Amino acid sequence: MESSPIPRSTPDLVMPPDNIEGSGGRPASPGTGAGPGDEAQDGTPVAGPSTPPPAAPVPKRPARRAPRPKAEHSTAYTTAWVPGLFNIKNPAGDYLQRESNVDVFRQVSVARARREKEELETERQKVAEGESAEQQEEDKPEETNPLTNILVIHPGSRNLRIGRASDFYPHEIPNCIARPSSAVNRGRDPPVLGSRAKRIAQEHLEKRDPKKKKEVNGAANGGDDAEGNWVDPVDQGIGYARDYLREKLRANRLQTDWREGSRVKAANNRVKPEPIPEHNDPYRIEWTETESKNYFIGEEALRLPPDSGFKVRYPILRRGLNRRDWTNHQLLLDDIGTIIEDALRKEMNITPKDYHKFSVVFIVPDHGDRFYVQEMTALFLGVMGFKEIAVHQEAYAAIFAAGMSTACVVDIGAEVTSVTCVDEGNLISDTRVNLAYGGDDITSALVNLLQRSSFPYRDLDLGRPQEWRMMDNLKMKICTLEEHLVANTPWDFYVLKPQGMTDKYVFRTYDENILAPLCFFDTRMIDFEEKEDNGLLQPWIRPALVDDELLSSYGEPTGAMRSCTNHLRPAPPTVAEVLAVANGSPERSDVTPANGSPVKPSGSQDADPVVKGSDTPSVQVETNGIATATQEGTESEVLQQESEEPLIEYNIVEEASKVPLDAALAASIALAGATENKIKAAAASILLIGGSSALKGLGAFIADRLPSLLRARHLPIQDVSIVPPPRGLNPRFVSWKGACVMCNLESLSDMWVRRDEWEAIQARALKDRYLFL
Repeated sequence: MESSPIPRSTPDLVMPPDNIEGSGGRPASPGTGAGPGDEAQDGTPVAGPSTPPPAAPVPKRPARRAPRPKAEHSTAYTTAWVPGLFNIKNPAGDYLQRESNVDVFRQVSVARARREKEELETERQKVAEGESAEQQEEDKPEETNPLTNILVIHPGSRNLRIGRASDFYPHEIPNCIARPSSAVNRGRDPPVLGSRAKRIAQEHLEKRDPKKKKEVNGAANGGDDAEGNWVDPVDQGIGYARDYLREKLRANRLQTDWREGSRVKAANNRVKPEPIPEHNDPYRIEWTETESKNYFIGEEALRLPPDSGFKVRYPILRRGLNRRDWTNHQLLLDDIGTIIEDALRKEMNITPKDYHKFSVVFIVPDHGDRFYVQEMTALFLGVMGFKEIAVHQEAYAAIFAAGMSTACVVDIGAEVTSVTCVDEGNLISDTRVNLAYGGDDITSALVNLLQRSSFPYRDLDLGRPQEWRMMDNLKMKICTLEEHLVANTPWDFYVLKPQGMTDKYVFRTYDENILAPLCFFDTRMIDFEEKEDNGLLQPWIRPALVDDELLSSYGEPTGAMRSCTNHLRPAPPTVAEVLAVANGSPERSDVTPANGSPVKPSGSQDADPVVKGSDTPSVQVETNGIATATQEGTESEVLQQESEEPLIEYNIVEEASKVPLDAALAASIALAGATENKIKAAAASILLIGGSSALKGLGAFIADRLPSLLRARHLPIQDVSIVPPPRGLNPRFVSWKGACVMCNLESLSDMWVRRDEWEAIQARALKDRYLFL
């Protein structure tokens, strides 16, 4: 019986190949026992030693190299190493982590190092020259006023006010530029106020009777009779104002003879011009010669002859960039920079090479376009190269000049009037109201009134700069809001001519000089459609989704503006109307605004009264500019459901700009504070500033009309107080002077935006410094 071989339990028991017969290895020596698994010659297995012989050494494998790291960005255009992002998921603070903090810290450190280096170099130079202490004391320069290196700039729609912070009065120049009519990209000629109404009246007159054309410039009434369809809107607005004036005179028991109006008209028809010799002419001017330059600034532009071939344009329109008359954004900014540079060189003897030594305090409107501030800042710092800039609002600067901490500031400019309340040095943003009329509208209304009273100067053209200035000066001379001055009054004016002698005209007025300023309180005399900004240069339009960094309330509707447009909202439905709609009644009452009379805003259209997808007649009700519709259901369901189509759509900012001045004042004062004392304090300190606020009788007229409007808002205010500007200070310069006063405060040092900071983070520098932006 054969025995099976011993099984191999582990790989260690495997015999080396040199112990196997026939393997070519060394044979086993005699006398030694065979290992496990060996067999005798006859095939009988024998026992081997218990310890196997050592195995042959295994050859070592070559060491494997470490794998090379995978190359990232192997297709980059540069070999520069880009550091990774810093982990800021859970920061303990933002010091030196935000761009603004890092940049401000860098500016402070660099400025300190530069100052220390300059002082050290100066001391070494003095020691090297061997100057004694006495000589250094004698040669020490006199200390200069630091305010002389600060420029205060206040651009207006008609004039530019600029000067050093150490000056008492600014340099005021016309903010205009004249370029040839044939220039490339010259833009569009600015429209003349009142031209649209005259054109419409002329078209209707020619349609009514083509053979019999009447002069719109004369005393003819462009409207039809009582049975006609069309009435001249200018005559209609004048009629409203004249009716109010008659009621006012009757209430004050002032006797007047209304036949004086026809007598004034007859007297003006007989007026002939009186030539003034050159040696007796006190108003003679030197007309500008057009052969020297291809553009003119300020007074030179206004003194161009009418046949010079130049067009005068104003780059600031309604306290913002004039996108209406310019075709290119960069050309507009270049013209603004040219005007400022020319004013600095001629008026203050400051050349562009010295701009880096001066800081700028820029005065901006209380409510306006945020991008106007950014573009002007980029112009001052990036293009012109000033050292730093600080931005302040007009109302905030005005209270410093007047020495008041609480006030309701009314700034009446040439094209825009703004109303803002300031409480304890804080400008209340919800009280801001921007009105789209100013002193130019009084000038236009005065011209319309005088032309209907046979104005003796028949060739009047407001498109000529000198004739516009003549009528503007005549407005400030004769216009008033004092009702007792309604009388047959003589006046005179002078017409300047580039060729020939100056003509003197003497004319008379009856109530025209009082009716013209009433356009501030009855805005139906103003053509707002003519003021619409249908310009060639489109403004920046905010998309639906935009980063929060770009959002700002600087130009958004305020609470006072919404209060001024409450009359455009329809009245809520009555219970009877709601029940009638819920019951499926086919009858429905018309929806009227809250004041009881239907009002249709400019540009709005009638809405469809039927709701889509419903067979039941419905009534639509608007709430805050959104129309709601009612359908079948209970009363609560009817009031909650909304319609897809709005009943009335209107722009709050645009519609609020058309309200009268006293109504805007009442809406602003009503939001001046949460307590009654704050509201009374604002009503007792109404500050009138601006060039057109110097109108005679304006303060007393506002104080007479405003208390009744405040009581209508349930405010217990019996009277208001009008605060005049400081003595000896022109109301046109109040905001400018207030900015000069602010330059003496230590807090202004925290508001400067340096040029290198602007180049680093751009508009974010303004956003971090000023909350109103």
